Amino acid sequence: MQLNCARRRRNRLIIIFAMAALFFRGSVFAEMRVWEDTSGKSVKAEFVRELFGSVELRRPDGSLRSIPLEELSAQDTRYLRTRIPPEIELETRAQTKEKVRNKNTTRSEYEQFADDISVVTVTVQIRQKSSAVFNGTLRAEVYLIGKEVATDPYRLSGKGTAQVQFTEENRGKYSFQTAADFRVYEEYNNLETRGARYAGYLVVVIDPMGNKLATQTDLSWLEDDEKIDALRKFHIDAFFDDSCRERSVPRPRYYDARREF
Repeated sequence: MQLNCARRRRNRLIIIFAMAALFFRGSVFAEMRVWEDTSGKSVKAEFVRELFGSVELRRPDGSLRSIPLEELSAQDTRYLRTRIPPEIELETRAQTKEKVRNKNTTRSEYEQFADDISVVTVTVQIRQKSSAVFNGTLRAEVYLIGKEVATDPYRLSGKGTAQVQFTEENRGKYSFQTAADFRVYEEYNNLETRGARYAGYLVVVIDPMGNKLATQTDLSWLEDDEKIDALRKFHIDAFFDDSCRERSVPRPRYYDARREF
């Protein structure tokens, strides 16, 4: 009996170590490529970092090699400048304005607008901090989030994307805007206030490899990567809680009160 238990434990350990080895191998060798210098010498390695005018590479055996940037082949130089993301800095500003609407001459002054609509415009500026040239494209995502006034859920009220490139014309600064409407209104003969007010924003910048390069938000509960990934899958006007679990469309309290009556 004890022998069988020992064998089972040993087999489990073998399986665990085998899975760990496969994972390690996949994570290490996934970015391995052949690098070449101007003399024609080549080495299979993965990029580690760019430091003091040289590129540091890690070979499959774990050893490091440093190659001066001026000695890299033209192909590898282009690879670095389009794949290796720069250091960036985010600056986000949110501005709220009341939506301007034309008056309806067939209605009384009291009946003109029974709702309140605010337009929130988020301006994002992405600035390149590092001095190394980057000729690739970053992807920026912006999410505008509202808070339901009558119930608990949040609502994805707007989102936008931008392809970010740093050029001589923009001098390493890229700006864009995303806007969304937030409407609050009276329902059921003014028995209940419905709609969503602006709660906050989320900005995510993704590098050419699909990894998150930077994030910025004024909603502290939204900083977790898993929540950000979940939010990305929601459609406009989707409802969710502060754990980013999707919720059904909330019913008004007046509706529940009628059912109980």
